[in-house]
Amino acid sequence: MFKPTLKMGNPLLLKPSEPILPHEFGSQALQDIIQDLQDTRLHYGGLGIAAPQIGVLKQVIIIEYAEDNPRYKGIGSQPLTVIINPKIEYIGDETSAFMEGCLSVPGLKGEVIRPSKIKYEYFDFDGNKITGEDGSFFARVMQHEYDHLQGILYPMQITDFTKFGFIEEFQ
Repeated sequence: MFKPTLKMGNPLLLKPSEPILPHEFGSQALQDIIQDLQDTRLHYGGLGIAAPQIGVLKQVIIIEYAEDNPRYKGIGSQPLTVIINPKIEYIGDETSAFMEGCLSVPGLKGEVIRPSKIKYEYFDFDGNKITGEDGSFFARVMQHEYDHLQGILYPMQITDFTKFGFIEEFQ
């Protein structure tokens, strides 16, 4: 079910999330969180969303986007990916800058510099461990959503506030 997203300023967005416990994998409660995230992401047209954005302080993220996304050109595509209890490790020193937006910070964009490549580990809905490395747009989205699980919003990652403002100013 669609849920309104919490907006920057809501104290729940600044709290770290709790991991999904072993007995919760495959449960109806977890399926409900995932469905609410998907319905909400689709309603707002987001690329990814984390459970804290709908007021659920659990380590659950979903990411899905297509090559023809109207907001971001040339990002490739990512099928619906459910990410539970993620861990991220940065690979190398290379970074990249990108104008990020967020469903919890509507109408604004800001340049965030992030590591270009990550190694990740997470669990799927059934509790299967998934590991890999990525240096594509998926790595950026995963880092952005992972920050939500730590109580971090992308404006907290901005180093140059001349590159932060309303979306229409950066068209």
